[in-house]
Amino acid sequence: MTDSVKTIEVLIDNLDGDFDAFAERLKAEQIPHLSFSQITTVEACQYRYYLQYVLGLDPEPLPDYFTKGKLFHQMVAAFYRTETGKRDDVRTRAFQVLADDNTGESRRHLENAYLVHIDHCWQDYEVISVEKPFVMAVDPALPPCVGVIDLVLRKDDRIILVDHKTGRDFYPHDELQMSIYVEYMRRMFQDASYEFYYDQYRWVNNLSRIRKPAFQRSGVRITSCNWDSALERIRRAWRLIARIQETKQAPRYGECFRCPYRGTCRR
Repeated sequence: MTDSVKTIEVLIDNLDGDFDAFAERLKAEQIPHLSFSQITTVEACQYRYYLQYVLGLDPEPLPDYFTKGKLFHQMVAAFYRTETGKRDDVRTRAFQVLADDNTGESRRHLENAYLVHIDHCWQDYEVISVEKPFVMAVDPALPPCVGVIDLVLRKDDRIILVDHKTGRDFYPHDELQMSIYVEYMRRMFQDASYEFYYDQYRWVNNLSRIRKPAFQRSGVRITSCNWDSALERIRRAWRLIARIQETKQAPRYGECFRCPYRGTCRR
């Protein structure tokens, strides 16, 4: 799978960190790869994996949290890409975008989440990269892993990795994502120490009337055994994926009420 790594590395260099274009090119050119999303999807339901990654179907109707979460990530990325002294201008432009493209509840959710982000942003840290696409060989028998790290910071000899999550509630984190990201960063910065955080934002209509926090920052403990268990999980997922790709068949299971493909699945 070495050729796939080189192909994806060239793709990343040519796209200059454009995550959306990166994902579209991977899909359009059918470059073999694995991702955290693919792995968790096939674990949750093999038929959803078949619909999403083999047939390439989008959910119908497209849930608003897909577009809302994507827009929030873009707003936060623009914030961290801007020099500290000019970030008020970024806030103004972000709210202008919301005024143009969003109305009602979605707009309130995004505005409030962004205000919460301003209050809890990472200050006095060096920003190393924002929405950083990467590719990493994990095993000679497996396709390479790709991903996008939302935020990489540095302070002294510490590397801080941050992943932003949005939703109606705070959800348990999955250590697989952290393990993949940290393994990649260890290969890049071998002598550094690492910290990993999930910054979770809860969609709320009114910040002055909430009963529980709208923001939660969770640190994840990193141990030497994380990568070993993650690699075994990646191998199990790849065996399922390879079988689906070969047979074009997949069983239905999982928590259907949570699945955005439940409408497509029932037709």
